[in-house]
Amino acid sequence: MTLWTEICDLITRNQVTRLADRLVTLTEEERAELSGRLPGLVKELRRVHTEQVRARHPDDFEEMASWEVGDLLDRLAGALLLTGVGVITGPAAAVTWMTGRDVNRRWADDPNVAQVCRVAATRPPEWRRDVAVRLARRVRRPADRIAPLAVALLRESGAVPPDHDPLVAAWLAAPSVADDPLTPVLLPRVFDADGAGRALRDERLEPRPTRWLAAVARELPREQVLDGCVSRFLRGGEAQDLRFFVRLHMLLDPTPAESAPRLRDYLRLLPSAPGTVAEVAAGQVREAMPLDHADLVEAVDALTFRDEAKLAATGLRWLDQAIRATPEAAADLVTALTTAYAHKSFDVRNRAAELTLKHSGLFAGHTEAILDAIPGLPADVGARLAARFGGEGAVEELIEARQFPPLPQVPSPGRFPEPSIFPGQHERWIDRERWMAAFVTGVAEDRADLCRRLKPHVEQRTGYRPDRDEITDPDEWQAVLAEELVMPGTLPEIPPFGPDEPLVAVTVGFVPPRLRSFQPEPLPPVHEWRRRHRLPHPERLSPPSDVLVNRYAELYGALRAGTLPPVLLATPTWTTGHLDPDVLLDRLETCAAAGVEPLRADLAQALLRLPRGGHPAAADRAAKIDSAAARRAAGWLAGQGMPDPECGLRWSHMVGASMVEFDDGEPEHFTAVRLTPVLRAAPTGDELIDEVLMRQPSDWAGEDMGTRMGGWPAVLPSHREVVAVNMLPFVLRGHWYTSVTPVELSGLAACDGPVGEATAVIIAFLLGSRAPGTIPVVLRMAAGGDLPAEAIGRQLALVLRRTWLEIRPAMAALTELADAGGHHEVWRILRTLLPGILPGEGRRITVPHTELVAFAADVARWTGARGEIPVVAEFARSRRTIRFVHECRRLHAQLTGAPS
Repeated sequence: MTLWTEICDLITRNQVTRLADRLVTLTEEERAELSGRLPGLVKELRRVHTEQVRARHPDDFEEMASWEVGDLLDRLAGALLLTGVGVITGPAAAVTWMTGRDVNRRWADDPNVAQVCRVAATRPPEWRRDVAVRLARRVRRPADRIAPLAVALLRESGAVPPDHDPLVAAWLAAPSVADDPLTPVLLPRVFDADGAGRALRDERLEPRPTRWLAAVARELPREQVLDGCVSRFLRGGEAQDLRFFVRLHMLLDPTPAESAPRLRDYLRLLPSAPGTVAEVAAGQVREAMPLDHADLVEAVDALTFRDEAKLAATGLRWLDQAIRATPEAAADLVTALTTAYAHKSFDVRNRAAELTLKHSGLFAGHTEAILDAIPGLPADVGARLAARFGGEGAVEELIEARQFPPLPQVPSPGRFPEPSIFPGQHERWIDRERWMAAFVTGVAEDRADLCRRLKPHVEQRTGYRPDRDEITDPDEWQAVLAEELVMPGTLPEIPPFGPDEPLVAVTVGFVPPRLRSFQPEPLPPVHEWRRRHRLPHPERLSPPSDVLVNRYAELYGALRAGTLPPVLLATPTWTTGHLDPDVLLDRLETCAAAGVEPLRADLAQALLRLPRGGHPAAADRAAKIDSAAARRAAGWLAGQGMPDPECGLRWSHMVGASMVEFDDGEPEHFTAVRLTPVLRAAPTGDELIDEVLMRQPSDWAGEDMGTRMGGWPAVLPSHREVVAVNMLPFVLRGHWYTSVTPVELSGLAACDGPVGEATAVIIAFLLGSRAPGTIPVVLRMAAGGDLPAEAIGRQLALVLRRTWLEIRPAMAALTELADAGGHHEVWRILRTLLPGILPGEGRRITVPHTELVAFAADVARWTGARGEIPVVAEFARSRRTIRFVHECRRLHAQLTGAPS
């Protein structure tokens, strides 16, 4: 066996330890021989392995070869790297080999640093130093696969580390060694190297300083460390990148004498450094007091400008001290004082107002600046300042009512597009309705032409034959209809049960929870009919989807029996799903003239799509048409259509292994929450409506049960609350996914009929989750007078109490809604939200509670709202001085007209 064959064998068998043992024994002549042949090894490995894959997978070998060759190189990466270190003679070529894409593989195991250093130790010292420095310069981030190796080679070779920032971060992240030769060179660079702070962000002071905090404080001169921290602060960056240096500065705890020479730098940090850095700087400025007056004004201006309440409060405290010490210089601090009026913290704003009143005599010459800044204050606080500095009438002038845009105009529904058997650029449900209408008309008008047009699509699908014992997908139903037209009898009939077979109900596929203990029972005729017509058990479909597949199954049966009508009745007139009564009568007349009765499910769907209310003129016209379907339509048109069902919902949660309805004793924690639909409808006499569509929806959101939800509003365009009830099981699907989106809400908004708690909880959930696109739909409902605002408030309180959603995102959505012109609707929501969300007896008051009441007080002022809210009134009577109570008093004063 030749040397080359031996080395290749060790590499391809991935015998890394034996390979290292052999490499350390090589002579320089042997290395030179191997070095020239090594690059060709990877090419040969690629070629041989690709040919092997081609032999196994001749049809799709290219993609398979790419994956398998990649896996091979991932496995051999360590051996290839080790070989390059052991044989390549030129340092530059060695580093190129080590970092090339064939060796430095993303998904390969990390290099065996000890083995590589062992092999490298046999190379000449100059070669090792050169390779170590070149490899160190290739490091881009601490997580690089080559970073630990570069650090180890620098230590082992004694090379001077290059001035390369990523190397510093990589060294900090690498395992430590005793008496590290790199420490004297790299440790001082932590203050300047980008990425060093990020690598050190997890260093801690407690219970004792960790590795690098202790090392820097021990190894470097104190003055150098302080200068390094301050210079790093001045360079700026994110808080996590500066965390180590903040803690290091705290560890050193500089004395006032040490801080004094750096005072200008600390002052420069106050306005815009991250909060933790600014706190450190403020502490050093405080230790240096008393300050020069100009420096003090600069510091106070910077601190009152900051968002952090703690820092702004510090600035106001220094301001107060400065005014008391030098009253004649109070004018220099007016800007800082009025800046604090607009602070997001109530306590800061209130303290600034108190200081203004406290020192009001010193601000007599600055009335205009103070009055200009008052609108940033809460109304009651601003009123006190306005009364002191502006005289009578100033309050109303300064605290003006906000202006809001008008609500949008309600768009008119669009006309439904013409029927077509080819998909268009419309919603899926629209294209399905178009296809069904075009198919029925095409069969009646020119069956041969329709067959010719569909034949290419049928032939294209001949290789795909899914299980068709049950068909729930509308697209598959369309394929079945097309096949039956082009190649009649392609799908065999499902035979009835034989005389010796047990006539039992059988559930196939998904079994809902309440049927998992299902025992076979005699099969009712309706279930046998569904089985024979390839319809699944009703529990596998939501009612609106069940209606759709019933219509397809009905079309298929009529096509096979040769009883298709000349026209489909239920095709909508408008994109809301509504059907014009006169258009329905035209179609009934066409069917009567052909002597064909319309299909049963088609007629039921058509009646459900009629506009709400009675249509006496259309009823008279229907009575003159000689068909059973027309007589049914006449009765429907003469009445008021389908009576509005009783719709609602129940909240339940998991207790043990059972879902239990919520009661007044709401638990602190629960594992799962579910919305149970409530639907009770008076019988209409139509089996499809009464037994399929208006059955009690399941509370189980099974797989695929929510598909095609976008078309549900068009099934019941005059009874949208029924549709909302059917959507309830899909609202709380999980933290990251819900089937009910603003798209589905938009469909409900475009329809007609009363809205109630089911629609409200959908809107509440979308507002609480800040789902993009919600606000325009809610505004459109508000403009049409269809927004159930009070119900939304009630349900939003429950959503925020019983799900993972939180107050602040919901409040942000309500703010957006108010700013867009829905401020009156927002107040109606808040009026019922507050009693349900504010903390009860023994419950903790949180900052979001406070912010919500403050927002409500603003909205009440914008809308001129009146009418006491008992829970707010009770909190307003509290003697506590916290901001929450203050905001309750402000809201209560607005609602009752009493002084706050």
